[in-house]
Amino acid sequence: MPKPLNPQESMDNSMDTPSSTEAQENAAHGNMDIKVIVMNYGKWKDAKALEDVLRKEGVSFVKVQKARHLSFGFVHFHSTQERLEMLPKLQVIQWQGEFLEVKEALPKKSMQPIHRPPSPPPDDKSTLKTPLNATLSRNVCDVVTPWASIPYEHQLQLKETAMKKVLIKIVRHTRKEFHKKQKRVVQDHQNIARKKRKLHAKKTLENNATMPLETSMNTTQSQLESTVTIPSWLASPGALYLVANNVLYSRLHERETPWTRVSDALNIIAITSWNSNLIAIKSTNELVALKQDTLQQFKWESIGHGPLDCLPFSIVSIQGILVLCTTTGHLFKHTLSLSFDSNEWKSIGNVSQGARLGVHHRFLYACTNHNWQRASIQETQLDSLVFEPVQVPVLQPVLGISSHNNTLLLLTPTTLEYVTQDKEPSITSIPLQLPNMETLILSGLTSHTNLCCTMDSIHASPVIQGYRNKCDFSFGYDEWNQPCLGFRMGLFRHGSVLVSQPYDCIHVSIEMKAVCLEMQALVDSTKIPVYNVESKTGVWRVLTVRQSTKTRELMLLIQVNFTGYTDNERASMKTQVRECFTNSKTASFQVTSIYIQEYHGHSTPSDDDPIEHVYGKFKLEEELLHKRFVISPTAFFQVNTRGAETLYTLIQHHAQLNPHTMLYDVCCGTGTIGICASKGAGQVVGIELCHAATIDAEENARRNDVNNIRFINSKAESVMKELLHTKRDDNNMHLQRVVAIVDPPRAGLHHHVLRALRACPPVERIVYVSCNPTISLVRDAVTLCGPSSKSLQGRPFQPVHAVPVDMFPHTPHCELILVFDRVKND
Repeated sequence: MPKPLNPQESMDNSMDTPSSTEAQENAAHGNMDIKVIVMNYGKWKDAKALEDVLRKEGVSFVKVQKARHLSFGFVHFHSTQERLEMLPKLQVIQWQGEFLEVKEALPKKSMQPIHRPPSPPPDDKSTLKTPLNATLSRNVCDVVTPWASIPYEHQLQLKETAMKKVLIKIVRHTRKEFHKKQKRVVQDHQNIARKKRKLHAKKTLENNATMPLETSMNTTQSQLESTVTIPSWLASPGALYLVANNVLYSRLHERETPWTRVSDALNIIAITSWNSNLIAIKSTNELVALKQDTLQQFKWESIGHGPLDCLPFSIVSIQGILVLCTTTGHLFKHTLSLSFDSNEWKSIGNVSQGARLGVHHRFLYACTNHNWQRASIQETQLDSLVFEPVQVPVLQPVLGISSHNNTLLLLTPTTLEYVTQDKEPSITSIPLQLPNMETLILSGLTSHTNLCCTMDSIHASPVIQGYRNKCDFSFGYDEWNQPCLGFRMGLFRHGSVLVSQPYDCIHVSIEMKAVCLEMQALVDSTKIPVYNVESKTGVWRVLTVRQSTKTRELMLLIQVNFTGYTDNERASMKTQVRECFTNSKTASFQVTSIYIQEYHGHSTPSDDDPIEHVYGKFKLEEELLHKRFVISPTAFFQVNTRGAETLYTLIQHHAQLNPHTMLYDVCCGTGTIGICASKGAGQVVGIELCHAATIDAEENARRNDVNNIRFINSKAESVMKELLHTKRDDNNMHLQRVVAIVDPPRAGLHHHVLRALRACPPVERIVYVSCNPTISLVRDAVTLCGPSSKSLQGRPFQPVHAVPVDMFPHTPHCELILVFDRVKND
């Protein structure tokens, strides 16, 4: 069946019926496009399965939409506000052993105009707005820290799993680019060959004689495709693993490849692939996972235990759910993704005795001696399994079961059997060819999808409460239509205009909350109006608070709209602000700097909009890894200072700096990364487009007596081009290696910067620090690692190591360091 071009369009003719008549009514009013897409729904799950779970969890929705042949689905809502409120609840719902992976779905695009019912007359009662308090069914913590109710260890596990999916996505997207180039090469050759044949036919007619064809015109498609070499890290989507004589071996899925030793596997009796991890069960009932340390050595780490008072026999992973069979034939499941407690296994069925387990074509297979059974797993949450006999034509004892590319893989004492089913079963036997075949003891087989590179376990934030050193508080109106300072309850473009106070937010410091209290008191006492985002009127717009972790000092930047006020009135309001934060009542916190920014636009101010210093110091001082930095009101600085120390330490480690290294700090901002890493490098060059940030960076270098660093206020691509043509002087002859560290904003690197890095041969390693790994990092990685073209010159890079760092506790966001090395010429 051809793959659908658009997931949402492919659903049109294969829908489950709505769960209520209300859904049909909403469809008539054009609300059926207000939905989220569930990425990990499962190909063979129906709509009712998820509807039951959502009702049980108290999620409000219109209907669930699912086509049986697709792996994703949709959840529809009555309104945009309801979708916004339910999204955090959906993200923490357990589904098939993992949390629902959901995101907002765009409305289906159409060339037809959108038909809406006519608007009622102005005096119609139906135009009355719903009371504000009726639309607020969640609190501010649900908006800004949606994971605050989840234990922190569980948050880390969720983020680590998400980062593994990022690495898998990089492999998939990069491989796709190489396949596209293979097709382009074939197409170009076919076009050239077609032109040559026409020219050959014309010459034959003119000369009235038969002429030989060029041999290059007879090149086969496979020969042409082979001219585009796919890198080895993309060559295979996974590998086979087995345990023999207490040793773990692996090989690529290609049948001719040899087995290679991975690690010891003492007392391991079964293995399986689970949530991007290779895990095993020992004869001692201990569950372990295979991890790789910084020295590229593999080792087993304990992650829990099997069912209490049971002897394990085999394990298998089914859609993120771990299923274990005991020596007596009892089957248990475990759905938690954090740890495996002996008391949290649930009995789901029985087989005659200890059986080897494997999943193939939506069935769970169980083999005891030569007796085969299977149970359907396509319409169940594995609460109970019903087995039926099945014939598998294999004569030798089966010691392991796995599946790959529609082929059933069976491990026997001497061979690996490939069983395919067409009209009749077909079996291909491949000798194992392992060491010590005469005394071979086999105890497990699995197919495991590899990541594009090794990855550390996630590094936790050193502080998880009050960790933010910068918060942007909005002025607006609360649910009772009263002036309020706090966080917005949603995006204005989604119809949300409410603001809620921040005093219950776990990530805001005590001092920042006290500042908000004082500012709220000023607003209430002076009756100076707050800004209304609907009418575009009012004075107070945004209060930005920065705090030094070292000194606890505070800097305030207040954005105001003074339209319609005289100079005297403006001066009076500035005086009121200054007096509010410098009187004796503010002893619980210390405001050392106040700025006012006048802005009359409707969105957010640009870097060119002026700010006015009205009190105290001009800059805030902070300390990071024993270095002192000054921070301007609008300068970028990591919002989690202690977390930034962890992040920067890891960046330095993986940059592998030495006195012979030239370090380029791309998008350096105020120079924090380059200055912290300067001690280990021969020379550092910071590149920053913002002139004000460059000035701060130079001041920070002087304050820390860093003499081997300089800053360039320019585009990164221009500096990279200059590096290509600049000869090293006598002072730089010792610099043998070039490393680039890039720390771009959420949008990622500009494509000109990516192309410049790719086309600059001296750059051997790139340490990419991403705050948006699920989107911009994947896109940029494909550019750095994909095939070359006319617009993309230079040898590609490849990912070699990934390091997730939690900089944003209680939210789904995570920072990811991805290290790229230049692919060496063969």
